Amino acid sequence: MTERLIRIGKVSTVDYETGMVSVTYKEMDEDTTSKFPVFSMADVYKMPLVGQEILVLHLPTGQAAGVVLGKMWNTVNTPRKAGEHVYSQEFGDEPDEAYMEYDAADGDLKFKDKNTGPVTLAQLLGLGEMDRYRKEFGDEKGEAYIEYRPAEGRMYFKDKRAGLVSLSQILGLSPEDELKDPEPAPDPTPDPGTDQGQIGG
Repeated sequence: MTERLIRIGKVSTVDYETGMVSVTYKEMDEDTTSKFPVFSMADVYKMPLVGQEILVLHLPTGQAAGVVLGKMWNTVNTPRKAGEHVYSQEFGDEPDEAYMEYDAADGDLKFKDKNTGPVTLAQLLGLGEMDRYRKEFGDEKGEAYIEYRPAEGRMYFKDKRAGLVSLSQILGLSPEDELKDPEPAPDPTPDPGTDQGQIGG
């Protein structure tokens, strides 16, 4: 009888240092294998937990050798978030603990860990705040705009011809001059103590 090359089992033990696990097969009277290496996609390290259901690829040489391909989605292990055009990568042991997610429906790249609630890349970069200080004029975003950057205290302008230029550059101000307040304009109101001369004839 041909031995099955692909089996579904449960993780029995985990060797975190070597990246290997032993597997128990229910249909084989709870027989436990020796340690099998866990397949790594692009050198990503995330070991399965004891008791998790996994897919194992056995080598043609026999059931004593194999590679653990990883977990599977099913009615027991359901995705934290599912849908068309959804990408989600879990980093924690529990669902919703820590993840990176992109959903084309809203176009936001989201991050979450135990200490921080879901936050978007735009929020991390402060783009939501900057939108308050930016006025777009072009047909494409970033083509032409006026923008004030509070952290710098500078006003910027951009168009297709000139590129990005600050108001300080336009006025020819040096970094030292940027910090100086302009000289106050003379007060047109005459000083009450000044003799303005006799008016009339």
